[in-house]
Amino acid sequence: MNWIVVTILAAFFQNLRFTLQKNINRKVSTFSSSYVRFVFSLPFTIILFFLYFQNLEIIEVSVNNLNFVIYVILGSISQIIFTFILLYLFQFSNFIVGTSLSKTEVIQIAILEFIILGDKLNALTLSGIFVSMLGVIIFSVKNINLFFKNLFSKTTIIGILSGFFLGLSVVLYRGAALSLENLDLNFEKALCTLFFGVTFQTLIMTIYILIFQRDQFKKLYENRYQCLAAGFSGFIATLSWFYAFTLIQSSFVRALGQIELVFSYFSSIIIFKEKIKLIEVLGILIFVLGVTIMLVFK
Repeated sequence: MNWIVVTILAAFFQNLRFTLQKNINRKVSTFSSSYVRFVFSLPFTIILFFLYFQNLEIIEVSVNNLNFVIYVILGSISQIIFTFILLYLFQFSNFIVGTSLSKTEVIQIAILEFIILGDKLNALTLSGIFVSMLGVIIFSVKNINLFFKNLFSKTTIIGILSGFFLGLSVVLYRGAALSLENLDLNFEKALCTLFFGVTFQTLIMTIYILIFQRDQFKKLYENRYQCLAAGFSGFIATLSWFYAFTLIQSSFVRALGQIELVFSYFSSIIIFKEKIKLIEVLGILIFVLGVTIMLVFK
């Protein structure tokens, strides 16, 4: 399947998962809401994993692959750190500037891919990625004056740092999938990476909630059907992201994947009847221009 189709599918289901989580977040803690994406996607991951491979040999082979294990563990930890930093970022009144700067993940991914995996991009492709990232930041901030006013604030550093750990997790997951050279199909590499990644993350975050937020388990159970819906959406999204990472460099995938914000924008207009702002339209147009440059010159 074409990487563009897979990426758009991933972005669509990620937006759906985020929409469902926003509703869940009203009933549970913010950390538990993040936990939902892992623990409630795990059953779907386990079912597909064992239905597809139909044996335990793949687990032994994967565990014996040192590069795969290192990449998965570091990728999982990086994503968890990103979650913690993002939650911390929301404590600031001007968090919108920080969260918009977390979108620099795309450029950071391109740099990290070169350092860690040796992947290179030509100048025109890199410029397209930069333009698309700029469009996303403009779309996210909506208030340019607010952006420049807080550009040198603490939230800027935290936002860029969160983008770094998100970008690092993406590159490490791609490295994990590509290290499974014993598997012939890219889908198999993606599914195997998803299985080990989600299992490890669920284990770590379950321990955290057991220690610090044990009362949240009851709330999650009370909202189990919504959580399952969010978990299933997250499962499809993550599997699609990982599959796309095996087809092309992750900087391409994450740049195009920012279309998730466009999905979110139109859903807010249709569902919540929010008014269209000129700055948002400008951000979308710049994003589309950047993606077009990237796709033409890749």
